[in-house]
Amino acid sequence: MGGFFSAFTNTDYENEYLNQTHKMDPHPPLAISFAFFSLLGIIGNIVLIIYITTQKLYQNFYSSHFIAHLCITNLVGLLVLVPILMYNVYTGENLFMSSHLLCKIQTALTVTVWTVMAMMNLCIAGVHLLTFARIHYEQLFGLSPTKLCILSWIISFFLALPSITNGSVVVYGPTVRTCVFSHKDSGLKFLVYALIFGVSIPAIFSSYAYFRILQILFHSPIVFQSLGLYKSRFLVYAFLLCPLYTVPFYILTIFPPDSEVRKDDKSMWQIFCTYCAFFPCIIAPAIYGASLFIIKEEDMSLTTRTHKAPPGAYHHVAGQPQHSMQAQLI
Repeated sequence: MGGFFSAFTNTDYENEYLNQTHKMDPHPPLAISFAFFSLLGIIGNIVLIIYITTQKLYQNFYSSHFIAHLCITNLVGLLVLVPILMYNVYTGENLFMSSHLLCKIQTALTVTVWTVMAMMNLCIAGVHLLTFARIHYEQLFGLSPTKLCILSWIISFFLALPSITNGSVVVYGPTVRTCVFSHKDSGLKFLVYALIFGVSIPAIFSSYAYFRILQILFHSPIVFQSLGLYKSRFLVYAFLLCPLYTVPFYILTIFPPDSEVRKDDKSMWQIFCTYCAFFPCIIAPAIYGASLFIIKEEDMSLTTRTHKAPPGAYHHVAGQPQHSMQAQLI
């Protein structure tokens, strides 16, 4: 136990952290522009949560549970993590230059939030695939939406925990203006560990789900046009882009601190890479809010009732010509 707690108070790592570069040129206009876009994201996430709650969409739409939870996760990023970045950009100084522990906590929270976002995107992608494939929720998901949301935070927390317990994992990146993974052996191992389990695996499965949706859409375009679902392909393209926003930041952190890319203090593109990783928090309310209107999960409920109906009772349940076309998709 002593070895575990010593990771929080290791004097060598604390002294090494204090001797790092914590000051760069300030960029107040850039920080103000970040604040403007972040404010739009905060308003959008709050409005979408209020809409889902007041309209009680969670009673009829499985995706609304995950979308509301994604909005809450976005707000954590926009209200806690992005202001730290904006302070560092505005002043040019690291807010946590005097505390390595706070820097490690910031990194752990960042990894946690990004992992939860990736898992919520995966859950929403799964529900959307079920909608188009006409499969009921319980046939793919073994847990209720609430339990999955809680489980996503537990998994993400333990995934990010090594950045707190191991002092050599986290350093401050002066060019990216945030705490990042060190290039020591433990830091690189944690980076790979986070990339595989927190980014790559959720992104691969969510991308697979949306590619399957596109395959279904393009297989029967006339059918989905008649159902009003064919235009949802544009949303699918937007969903496929979501995992890519963190790629520039992770690629940048792979370069060693003494490389020309990381040492370049004249350009600001490294800062944009950091802020770009939080961009899904801003656009998520727009694209996922639109999905509540365009990707209609009530079609899935209708199909579920149809499967339970006795033979020959389908047209009696549906009663509409467009539903007979739906039967071709089952």
